[in-house]
Amino acid sequence: MAALARLFLAHVVADFPLQFDGVFAWKKRSYAGCLAHSVIHAAMTVLFFLGSLRSYSFWAYIILLIAVHSYQDYTKVNLWKNPEDDKISYFLIDQFLHVAFIFIALLFPFSSDVAYYGRLLPAEWLILYNDTAFLNILSGALLAGWGGVVLLYYMDKSVYKVEIDELNRFERSYGVIERALVVIIVMKSGLWYLLMPCLFLLRLSGMRRQPLYRGIISLVFSSLVGFCVYLVNTYAAF
Repeated sequence: MAALARLFLAHVVADFPLQFDGVFAWKKRSYAGCLAHSVIHAAMTVLFFLGSLRSYSFWAYIILLIAVHSYQDYTKVNLWKNPEDDKISYFLIDQFLHVAFIFIALLFPFSSDVAYYGRLLPAEWLILYNDTAFLNILSGALLAGWGGVVLLYYMDKSVYKVEIDELNRFERSYGVIERALVVIIVMKSGLWYLLMPCLFLLRLSGMRRQPLYRGIISLVFSSLVGFCVYLVNTYAAF
């Protein structure tokens, strides 16, 4: 479970907050962009597997990761010959395949022992670095925050036919923070749930041209992510 938690966190970080607009545009222009994005993903994976750097099986997995991820992204980009081809179904299938590939790591020996005990990181950091439950919460917060931006973009485009740049800027700033906090609140539970209405009221107070359905979808999506993280941390064997 520890290996899966680290691999999923690396995927979330690389595929969402670190996939800048420039990188995304580069991916659509050429395979080099897809390769660069895959190298970023590999670099994040290395960062979360400092205890596996001496394992040949780990580097074999990294090479496979770069090859598979770059080819998959290049294939997806080539399906977008026209703007209308950019559909939420392609995004969901792409994410499913990326997550499915994560489980392939269990076939490699390095996945059985990923804890880090070296001197590169301060000793006080190691508690969190080797804490799988914490890594899962961090993944959930990032997925809800940045994944919510992508989800709402496709909802606007495919369902509500809305295309307003101001909406996207709002979700990339306040929306990211709001959804990440909802995940943390769900994990805290108890009286912390009282903060959720406050977050929604803050959204309403600065909504301006923000449609109401965005706030509802944002709250529901982040709550579901938080609940899933809670179930994983409660019942999964680390």
